[in-house]
Amino acid sequence: MKISIITPSLNQAVFATEMLSSLDVQKYPDLEHIVYDAGSTDGVIDIWRKAETEGKLKLFVEPDRGQSDAINKGMRVATGEIVGWLNSDDVLLPEALRTVVEEFSTNPNAVVVIGTGGKMDLKGNPIKIVPSNRFTIDRLKSAFEIIQPAMFFRRDAYWKVGGLDESLHYAMDWDLLLKLSKIGRVVAIPQHLANIRYYEETKTNTGGWKRMREIARIGRCHNGPLDRNHFSFQIRDLLSKQPFRLPRSLFDHLCWNLFKDPPLMVQGWAEGEDKNREI
Repeated sequence: MKISIITPSLNQAVFATEMLSSLDVQKYPDLEHIVYDAGSTDGVIDIWRKAETEGKLKLFVEPDRGQSDAINKGMRVATGEIVGWLNSDDVLLPEALRTVVEEFSTNPNAVVVIGTGGKMDLKGNPIKIVPSNRFTIDRLKSAFEIIQPAMFFRRDAYWKVGGLDESLHYAMDWDLLLKLSKIGRVVAIPQHLANIRYYEETKTNTGGWKRMREIARIGRCHNGPLDRNHFSFQIRDLLSKQPFRLPRSLFDHLCWNLFKDPPLMVQGWAEGEDKNREI
């Protein structure tokens, strides 16, 4: 069973070699690696070109409209039955691809296979493990508790739901899984498949209100106007305009007690940012 891995790339040369090594150690005989680089200037393109001459990947260097656009471009030229994406600062663990193929072979009706994933720091030291056994369709409606590179799906299913929504930049993986879960079975397994790099400059940490707004929009789209994340965003939008901070603390306390399991994704207060948060 052929697997295609897509890597969207922009200026992360410091991590690229480690990511490539994590694919090398898979020793998977039918792997296709496609890199879409938006025009990096830090030398990472030289790393990609060297790997391409060694037959390890297919490189495309062209502008894109963001990560979702770059991944969709890669998926359009991919030929694997099973696909996933691996950012240039993340890694797969040994035997991850064989494990995924075995699960798809055992579960022919599955459209997605999800494994356990971990967070690591800049140096690759482990920070946290995110277990796959927490996954249920009900939890997915409110929280994306998955390490994205530990998620693999059938390419035909990916396009059946339209691929990634290119208007999304922060939570497109959550939106994709919500769509896929509506057309087929999602299999969660206990094997540790991948690690993501977690540091201050990641989109998750710098997204602020834009990220909250996007999550709220996805929640409302899939769950209706009473979606919990949409509700949380609307109240935070209102309270952030008030001069007194006490209502914010009370709302945080309320959310903490009402929405522990699963937790809200729209949390916190992104101070000093653009307040144009229409959804």
